[in-house]
Order: sequence, then C-alpha cells, then structure tokens
Amino acid sequence: MTEYIQGTCLSMCPEKERWVREKNGLLHTFEINEEEEEEEGTKGSKFPKADPTKTVKCFNRPAAGLVTTDPNQLRPAPVLLSTVRYLFTKIATRTDVDWTVAYDFIFDRLRCVRQDVAIQRIDTLTSIRLFEPIVRFLVYSAQRLCERNISEFNGKINDQHLAECTTHLLVLYDESEKEEEELERAVEKLRLNNNNRQQMEALYILSNMGNTEALTRALQLPLDIRRSPDVQLSMKISLAWYLKNYARVCSSIPQLSPILVCAAMTNIQKLRRAALKIMSSGYNSKVLTFPGLKLQELLLYNEIERVRADCTLFGLAFVEENVSFQKANFKDQVELAHPQMYYTRHFLHDLLPRILLESNRI
Repeated sequence: MTEYIQGTCLSMCPEKERWVREKNGLLHTFEINEEEEEEEGTKGSKFPKADPTKTVKCFNRPAAGLVTTDPNQLRPAPVLLSTVRYLFTKIATRTDVDWTVAYDFIFDRLRCVRQDVAIQRIDTLTSIRLFEPIVRFLVYSAQRLCERNISEFNGKINDQHLAECTTHLLVLYDESEKEEEELERAVEKLRLNNNNRQQMEALYILSNMGNTEALTRALQLPLDIRRSPDVQLSMKISLAWYLKNYARVCSSIPQLSPILVCAAMTNIQKLRRAALKIMSSGYNSKVLTFPGLKLQELLLYNEIERVRADCTLFGLAFVEENVSFQKANFKDQVELAHPQMYYTRHFLHDLLPRILLESNRI
C-alpha cells in the first residue's frame, strides 16, 4: 500500500530552516526583517533577522543522510498555494531591484514548491493549480530576460525547467481525465478552469513548434480543447513551421495572446537562422538585394539594427538597409540568431501580474 506524507508546516518556511539560515547569514534580502533592523540599529549586519512572513523555504538537493520526509519541514497544499501567490504578488512585481534578482529568488523557491509537491504526492487537481502559474512564470521569464548576459540569466536552464514542468502538467491533465470519480465531484470546477488547459496545451505546442509528437497529442485532445481558438491557431503555426513556411509562422504569432506570444518567441532564434539560410539560397545573387525593412517585417524584428546584427552574424552583406543574399557566404557554423524581446520591458512589466495570476486560482 502506498504511504502518503502530509506536511504540517503552516508557514512559507519551516521554523528550523529559518533559524539555521538566520544564524548562518543565509537569508535573502527579500526575507530580512527591515523594520526590526532599523529599530535595533543592526542594518547591514552580517547576520540580519528573518521576517517569518517573508522567509520562503529554499531549494536543497536531496543528500545522503538528509531526511526529506519530515512532515514538520513539508508544507501542505494550501500553504504551497499561498506561497506561490506570495511570490507572484509581492516579489515578481517589485520595482526596487533588477528583475533578475526577483527571478533568481522566485525560480529557486518554486523549485522547492515542486519538491514539496513530489514528496507529498499532492492530489492531481491541486498540482494542476500549482503548475499552471509556474509554467507561465518560466515562459514569461524566457521572454523578459532573453537579452540578458548568461551570467544574469541562463536561458538553457530556464528552458529545461519549462520543458519539465510543461510535460508534468500535461501528464496531470491526462491523469485528471482518468480519475472518473473525482471528475464527477469536481466537474463544475473543471469546466470553469477549462480555459487554463486550453492555454497550457497551446503553450506546449508553441514551445515545440514543428514537433510531430506535440502535434499528434494536439490531434488527440478532447474535442472542446482541440477546437479552442488558442489550440487551433497554435496547431496552424506549428504545422507551418513543420512545412518550413516561416513567413506564415511569423505573420500568425501576433494573433496570439501575450503569454502565448512569449512561448512562441522562445523559438525565434532558430526560426530566423533557418529562414535566413533558405533565403540565402532562394535569393542568391551578386547583383540584386532584398529590402531590409521587408525582412524586418517578415521575421518580426522590432528595429532595422537587429536585422543588421543578424545579417552580420551569418555573414550576409547589409548595405544601405538592404540585404545581399549569397549562399556561399552564409555561415553554417553559427547556430542561433541574436536573442530579442518581442515586447518592450515596460509592456512586459505591466503584463506581469495579469499573466502570472491569470487563472485566479492560486
């Protein structure tokens, strides 16, 4: 018989961990009790005091001899939900620090949330409620921080976790369909939240454009999910990628909702490289050139200088805002184009609360 563990920690961080981290000076700046520091005149101290209402359990890899199943160190489902809500409403929206600082903190604490979920084997419906906003956060971060230096943001690690979380979420959706008794009790609740699954299924398709497994899954979805506008448009975009019709892919992306645009843009570097390589053959000429402004429009560049930068990267001549495509000059050894944000930072900042808490379920 499977043995389930029920956490008993009712705060975002177990008291024992909070005490150890406070004693060893391991608190994050977001977790410090600033008011108490000012009152006691200890601001800037090597060992600041922790604020129990702000301290969040951090991620630790399981190690030999380390007990990870102590109920006192595990947070039950309601606490995990409130922890995610806190991270997205109080930390992600901060404007007094660089957003990479907020990202690093949230990323680590969400890993710990996922760890607590796995150890306790939280029920399917609650796990779905937790993983949907986590997936949105990773997609949003991939777009907002894509132009940052690797020392500030590692896109590959973010993409890896996004793939893991999205795959797990799809498994949860499949499991929820099989739990007939639970479905009967929660059918109305699931109907109300059906839009979330439509969005997540579309996000998976867009994150894996042209992937036959992702398209096959889409074709096997329940009818109401498969026929939703988000899934339908995402399938068309993915199929266009599979057929190497990159112009259609780019013309369709702006029709998506903002969070799905963020998901689609995770592939833009691969798309631009592939498109420029094809155009180097199709428009190969030593005399004629291709209008740079038209290329900017076709491949969703937000400014002509971005077009110039990628042309230079791939060995294509860029003269007077026109591109000289020559197949022999294309640099095949260059794997990706330059990263680029589709939306402005200001727009993404304003968008953040809405897309992270879009479902209103956490």
